[in-house]
Amino acid sequence: MRNARLIKLAVALGFTVAIGLPSAFAAGEKGSADVSKFKDEIQKQTQLSESDISAIEPQLREFSQRDASPDKVAGLAKDAIDNNCTGPCLRDVLSSMNSAMAKGLSSDDAQSMVSTALRDQVQARGGAIADPSELGNQVRASVDSQLAGRPATDSGATGGTMGGTDTGTMGTGGQTGGTPSGPAGGTSNY
Repeated sequence: MRNARLIKLAVALGFTVAIGLPSAFAAGEKGSADVSKFKDEIQKQTQLSESDISAIEPQLREFSQRDASPDKVAGLAKDAIDNNCTGPCLRDVLSSMNSAMAKGLSSDDAQSMVSTALRDQVQARGGAIADPSELGNQVRASVDSQLAGRPATDSGATGGTMGGTDTGTMGTGGQTGGTPSGPAGGTSNY
């Protein structure tokens, strides 16, 4: 009797794995394809090296899970790079767009919000960017303050963006934080 139960359990488990594995594989394959679209578009618009693009892959994975527009993400990356915002600064800028989308903004609106915050921070420095990572912190702080009153709307997106976990909603995992030392950026109606 006990062996019959074990056999039934093994058969049921086998069916569960056989049914679930192909769909899980297909979902992982779709995510990889989406990330490659973001990489290709960013490469086309910015001429970033493969290693620089690999450094922002966690943010690109989040964009693919949110069905973001590769054109909008690449446009924001181009704006950032044109303003000497590379490395950690670029990751913060892209993370800010992910945060905005996690709060319910569309790709267009999120890109616009973050681009405005970036432009405001660059203007506050007179265009002289001595420390790109500080610029990224300021952009992130500006966007976070604009999003502070908005509830998170997507419950299936990944967690933090730089070393965070892959569960839950956009949280504090991996955020670089920082406090504004200058103007917090322009105001927005978002």
